[in-house]
Amino acid sequence: MDDVFSFRDAVIGDYGSFSRSFTRIFAEDIRRTVDEGYDQGKYWPDPLIQLNSNYKRSETIPNLCREGLLHPDCEQLFMAGKPEGHPSVITLFSHQLEAIAIAQRKEGYVVTTGTGSGKSLAFFIPIVDHILKARDKDSTRKTRAIIIYPMNALANSQLEELQKFLHGYETGKEPFTVARYTGQEDGETRKYIAENPPDILLTNFMMLELLLTRYQERDNAVIKNCMGLEFLVLDELHTYRGRQGADVSMLVRRLRQRLRAENLVCIGTSATMSNTGSEADQQSTVARVASLIFGSEIPRGNVIGETLEPATDPRASKPAILPHLAQRLQEGDREWNDLQDFFTDPLSIWVERTLGIETEGLDKPKRAQPVSLRTASEKLARDTGVSTEFAIKSLHQFLMKAHELVDENGRKPFAFKLHQFISGPGKVMCTLEEEGKRIVSLDAQRFAPGREGENVLFYTAYFCRECGQEYFPVQRSESRWVPRDITDPVPKGMEHAFGFLLPVREDFEFTGEIETLPDFWLDWKAATLRVAKTHEASIPEFYRLNARGEEGSSPFCYIPGHVKFCPRCGMIHESSGKDINRLTGLSGEGRSSATTMITLSVLQNLFEQDVPEGSHDPRKMLGFTDNRQDAALQSGHFNDFLFLVLVRSALLCALETSNKRLTEEDLAEKVFRALGFDRDEPEIKREFLQNPRLFGLKTADAHRAVKFILGYRLLRDLRKGWRYNNPPLEQLGLLGIEYAGLDEYCARDEYFADEDSILSELDAVSRKELFLCIFSEMRKNLCIDSRYLNQSEQEQMKNLAFQHLLERWSFGADEKLLVTRYLVLVPVQKHLKRRDDVTVSGGRGSRLLRNLKRASFWKNTPYAATVFTWKQKELAELVSVVLDKAEQYGYVSKIELDRDLPGWALKSGAMEWYVPEDGVPVTGRNNVFFRQLYETVARTLSMKKHWLYEYESHEHTAQVDSRDRMDLEARFRYTKKDKEWWRNEHSDSSELQRLPVLYCSPTMELGVDISSLNTVYMRNVPPTPANYAQRSGRAGRSGQPALVITYCSSMSPHDQWFFHNMNQMVHGVVKAPNLDLSNRELIESHIHAVWLATLRLEFKMSIVELLDRSDANYPLIGEIQERIYDPHVAKEAEELALSFAKDLRPLIEKEAPWFTEDYVRLIIKNAPESFDRAFDRWRNLHRATLAQMEKAYRITSGHGYQQDEKASAQKRYNDAVRQLAVLESTHSTQNSDFYPYRYLAGQGFLPGYNFPRLPLMAWIPSRKTYRGQKEDSGSMVSRPRFLGISEFGPRSLIYHDGRIYRVVKAKLNSGTGDQISVGARLSTGSAIVCSECGYGHLDLDNTGDVLAVRCENCNAELSSDSRVDNLYRIETVETEGADRITANEEERQRQGYELQTMFRFVPDRAGNILKSEAALSNEGSLIANLVYAPAALLWRINRGWKRRKQKSVLGFFINPVSGYWSKEDQDEEDSANEPVEKSKVKSQLIVPFVEDCRNILILTPKNPLSKESMATIQAALKRSIEQLFQIEESELAVEPLPTEQDRKRILFYEAAEGGAGVLTRLVNESGEFARVARNALSIMHYRVPENLVSRADLVEDTTTMGDTRCVAGCYRCLLSYYNQPEHDIIDRRNEEALDILIALAKSDIKPMGTDFRAAGTANGSGSNPPDHAAIHDNANNLSVFLDSQGIRQPDELDYSVMDGSLVIDALYRAQKLALLKTAPTQAQRDWLADKGYTVIILGESLELLPKRGAH
Repeated sequence: MDDVFSFRDAVIGDYGSFSRSFTRIFAEDIRRTVDEGYDQGKYWPDPLIQLNSNYKRSETIPNLCREGLLHPDCEQLFMAGKPEGHPSVITLFSHQLEAIAIAQRKEGYVVTTGTGSGKSLAFFIPIVDHILKARDKDSTRKTRAIIIYPMNALANSQLEELQKFLHGYETGKEPFTVARYTGQEDGETRKYIAENPPDILLTNFMMLELLLTRYQERDNAVIKNCMGLEFLVLDELHTYRGRQGADVSMLVRRLRQRLRAENLVCIGTSATMSNTGSEADQQSTVARVASLIFGSEIPRGNVIGETLEPATDPRASKPAILPHLAQRLQEGDREWNDLQDFFTDPLSIWVERTLGIETEGLDKPKRAQPVSLRTASEKLARDTGVSTEFAIKSLHQFLMKAHELVDENGRKPFAFKLHQFISGPGKVMCTLEEEGKRIVSLDAQRFAPGREGENVLFYTAYFCRECGQEYFPVQRSESRWVPRDITDPVPKGMEHAFGFLLPVREDFEFTGEIETLPDFWLDWKAATLRVAKTHEASIPEFYRLNARGEEGSSPFCYIPGHVKFCPRCGMIHESSGKDINRLTGLSGEGRSSATTMITLSVLQNLFEQDVPEGSHDPRKMLGFTDNRQDAALQSGHFNDFLFLVLVRSALLCALETSNKRLTEEDLAEKVFRALGFDRDEPEIKREFLQNPRLFGLKTADAHRAVKFILGYRLLRDLRKGWRYNNPPLEQLGLLGIEYAGLDEYCARDEYFADEDSILSELDAVSRKELFLCIFSEMRKNLCIDSRYLNQSEQEQMKNLAFQHLLERWSFGADEKLLVTRYLVLVPVQKHLKRRDDVTVSGGRGSRLLRNLKRASFWKNTPYAATVFTWKQKELAELVSVVLDKAEQYGYVSKIELDRDLPGWALKSGAMEWYVPEDGVPVTGRNNVFFRQLYETVARTLSMKKHWLYEYESHEHTAQVDSRDRMDLEARFRYTKKDKEWWRNEHSDSSELQRLPVLYCSPTMELGVDISSLNTVYMRNVPPTPANYAQRSGRAGRSGQPALVITYCSSMSPHDQWFFHNMNQMVHGVVKAPNLDLSNRELIESHIHAVWLATLRLEFKMSIVELLDRSDANYPLIGEIQERIYDPHVAKEAEELALSFAKDLRPLIEKEAPWFTEDYVRLIIKNAPESFDRAFDRWRNLHRATLAQMEKAYRITSGHGYQQDEKASAQKRYNDAVRQLAVLESTHSTQNSDFYPYRYLAGQGFLPGYNFPRLPLMAWIPSRKTYRGQKEDSGSMVSRPRFLGISEFGPRSLIYHDGRIYRVVKAKLNSGTGDQISVGARLSTGSAIVCSECGYGHLDLDNTGDVLAVRCENCNAELSSDSRVDNLYRIETVETEGADRITANEEERQRQGYELQTMFRFVPDRAGNILKSEAALSNEGSLIANLVYAPAALLWRINRGWKRRKQKSVLGFFINPVSGYWSKEDQDEEDSANEPVEKSKVKSQLIVPFVEDCRNILILTPKNPLSKESMATIQAALKRSIEQLFQIEESELAVEPLPTEQDRKRILFYEAAEGGAGVLTRLVNESGEFARVARNALSIMHYRVPENLVSRADLVEDTTTMGDTRCVAGCYRCLLSYYNQPEHDIIDRRNEEALDILIALAKSDIKPMGTDFRAAGTANGSGSNPPDHAAIHDNANNLSVFLDSQGIRQPDELDYSVMDGSLVIDALYRAQKLALLKTAPTQAQRDWLADKGYTVIILGESLELLPKRGAH
């Protein structure tokens, strides 16, 4: 870009115009406040400038070679610019030289320097040097170094960089070899690597896991070639956090063991990881983390940081150059003779010391804090005495000129980035007072600042779209009106208490008199004029209120319930619709619209630049979001918005070239031509044709199809409903619809003279208005007789389109096309009503009659005084007369839909599209921004050359197929090399097409070098500064100025905190990752991997090949059965596992005392059973799919079923066939969910790294286009269970690959009964949740039998009120295509579920329980108790819709045969037009749940606290933990226990897979919890002194509050989108909460003991089973004894029942067995018998107990 500052200004200008275009505000005080906010850049402050760092240079590589430090061949190898033909010497940075020195001592090290500092050379040079020297001694080929990258894209990028150094060497004679082995390679490449070991192997951790675990000839050869490995490199070390980091740490230990790499040199690269403290402290932190990951010590001295130096004259200082600086500025623009002249320029020195590095008073230079251009200019103005504006101009000119300079190494010494943060506008808040007296604020919070003592609240203002009158949503609470959320439903019959308050003005049309109500509200037939009964409850009322919302003196108008009309301007709203759409907030934008508009502006500005032939193309934008579904939503939103703009603008363009008038006959043709689709140009044809080389009759077919689709889209765009974020042309006054000859027709009185009707009495103008009123209603409901709305023609064109057109210009495969509808004037009989009903009512109660009755034209007719007395029947008769006349003239067509049921439709041939002469928009709906946008694009389309068809976006996430991702990356880079690659990879001879926009989840975050990229966009503030640095670092990598834009949600405290503290994100510290190596599941999975590797069995590509399907139980095939139970395998695996454990145990023995040799032996012993059981989910899926096929077939081929039932069954059958193909596919890739090793990782048997363990899965029946080939296939997408229970909940929406899918059914487990029998029921379970502590008591045998009567955790009596019945475990769901993603989707639609979490401390199969308790105390006084459990069982229960009518009824109705979710009692916002599964089977109520083990921490205050205090403490601690430990909001979940209504405890649990490693630190590291509490107080806007004693020591920090003082809470402190239900009770001033947090901030933590039982501890090694006496003493010995007898572990140990009077030593639920060490009393035996349990006494026969391994 020519000028990044101008580029930024243009983008912000476009966004500002868009953001301000939606809202009209009448009140002067509100309008002034809003305008001031916008004008002062409140939502888009000046960007920060960050000058790239200049690293200290040391020696050149040739000098090091001559000195003997490097091998002589390194001189020619490591040269820059070789592929470009101008090789140059590389001068190393000092940190690179330091790395070489340490590597030559054969010691490990970590390089922690900034982006662009050459970290890769810091390990490549010493590794290659070692390889060259080793080859001189021994020419044996072997792999000496493995480099692990966290993502394939990074490995690909690094391979490309290495190959540049090998440029010019003859094939086979390279001084070293390098290969990539990441799973992307084909078989031939893998074979070559196996037979020709490369010196350096580039891979990822998942591939390395496969190399160690699976048994394949090529893999074995690759591993064998690595024996005695010498170097291991982990790139981007700081990203290895949580479960992924712990898995990699284990992997490194196993790799060292497997390769016998005793002298392995471990190297890491990382961003600078820091805690507060000295440089030595920071080095210690990095060394500790690296040592933990590598399993070998990295000395603190081997942590290499960055050394900076000034690029300008190092002898100069800022004080020294200040006297010359003013004169330099007055000289103005300056040409430098050379670099030396530039470096001694006083302005260069000042700029670098201000924006680049700080040197004054420091031992060594450090990076300068980024500042805005204005802040820097103000500083320059102070230093020189010039004006700030002159300083701004001077700095701007200097920076743009300086960035053109290049040093001898090809680097730009003054390269810089602009960091622009943008905030969504949020809300306008007002007090309930008269204009001029009230407080108006743009900062959302609950209380009015300075008025909190009076309990004066803030009310959110919304505005009439017509006149700008402000409305405040309120509800009645006792004697006052309080704020409410506008989206909250109004309870039926409660309109008097839920509605809106409006300040009264003198110009109100409604005065309280009946006559000023809407005319159609009145009963004109009554003796005295009165309001019709249907509107009585909606009559506005007048109150006088004070600022508290109580009786007072300020006049207000109250609108009961929903807004039906505006009392000020009289604007009337339809009875259907939502208040949020009738009114507008501060801005109509959502995050998606804002992102789309910013993206469009970026592209428009970038594409205005010319790019010289052969140079890298910068016309692209890389977008990031932290949720893959959001990436899919945003990509779909942008593409659909652009499509709408193109089609609408093409219509404008076509009208301009057709005398501003078009008929339907030529509509599609003219728009087709306006788009340029008639031109035989490759660039145009590539826009809409799958095959741009299409010719002949096929081209004609394609043209027919696209014209038909254009006609359909243009008609569809006429339908009713205002689109606020993408208003159509008619709404903006750019388009009108007329009817041919209507003026002349209505003027011919003779056509109406013979009628004894109203028509004959009307003049021509009124007659025309009457016709237009009826025609308009018909048109907006698509009552149009047109070929474009003809179903049979649509089907024909759908097939043609699917063959020839690209998706954007085609019909969607699952798109529900609209067809001609018909206006009917009489009620439709019930037997004629269908879901696809094509009738529109024009009779009694219809919108048409309402509009007709209140139409303004009546005022100029003889009926002005009587029209309101007409009954509906009379109006309907008038409509009938008009339609008869219109039919006679040819405006409408009439068909008989049924006997005595005529239907009417407009003839499309009579319609005319035209440009209104005055261009006046529909009243109150003007949007200047969109008018200008459409007109600008229309002008652009009329140009012969434009770039509009280059604009396209795509999602780039982990749920996109890996092959597709490679294609997307090539299209995005769009380099000459990518174009060549495309031609070689694609057999269809197609050319590479530019893709200028990618919206990514963090898949593109790490290290990918796209040298021409200069614009990065973030849809949300990243979780940590490390993420921000990586994402922003993608831009400007070639030294060009770059713009980084971050959009901050107004409803996210994380986003808002960083919006107001931008430096903390742009220049923030990167915290060391937290690793929890003591996680049981983690350890077991790696021990399983060791066991699996010893099997030496080669698995096929599909699970179906591992199981014997001839047996109904699907057992493992004989070969596998024989091998897994081979005692020699067990012995070898045990030895290897014990060796692995020996290395690990010292690190975790404190946190995991259960991790003993006996534990390891037990895992190995149980491995065959665990391995077999891991395939149960596949077995169940396969059986369920076959059952679905069979039962569907029985319906389709049976008798007695309706046609629609057969059609539904056929659909289920076809879907099941596709699912079966995915389950049984033998052509799976290793990225497939059902590739055996990937599947086993997903089931938790093998390490999962960043893949969710035991995920909830959703079947997506996507029609996918891949490389020009269409496949009617499907795929599985997965989510972690706790996220999936809501994301994949009943009737929820999934956004994937440009489309929206709705979850319509659950995959039922097979064997739930005959699914055609009417009495089929699902087997469900029950649970009781303790009403004191939230502990769960389960019935897992699905009998509804919960034995406990007192809580096993706190001994409280269990109440039946806390019982949850009908529990059903959900594992897999199925979806149906709902629609393509459109520009109407602002945020992902989330269903409102009520979720509940309960916990249990349970033993694992080895009988181990670990529960640590600690006390938080201050000066000996107890504050609160903590309970920490590293593997507690959590149940996440979906109790039903939040808005369900009967709160006491939990769950959802499901068809127990098909699994389809019923629509009974469904969320009221669900669409009424969705298909419903028809069935004779009665629906069943179930409560879905999932379960998982998680690290949990429970905080219990010593004394009971109020719900306000608990909610405040909960919000504060959560925000503080997230901020201090830099974890995402989704990684830490916090909930009150036992319920939201009864807050006695706070449950924290690590929602991230495998844990985030945070909660254990809060318990085990002294002072950590106090640090969290102290930081929480800072977040709550308090300055916290070192010697904090009491509340009196806290001082409010107003600098963190923004423009308006925070009272109880704001989005910068405790409020967030996710805790909205708690906003009314969160209060940062709450004295009780503050006292607790202050006490916690000063607290000490004291362990209170550990409840721990470890298997085998009583008898040493555990090799011999204990005797019965020992068993009687210890429950865990019982566990070991049972295991030694081959008996399966029980469901419960020490299970207390009968008020604690009986303890069942071992309980088996499914078998109804109770094992007791001693005989029970007769009463106890009777009680158990009554519950159906058989008693077994230890010492008697154990035959009834279930054997291990039995299914």
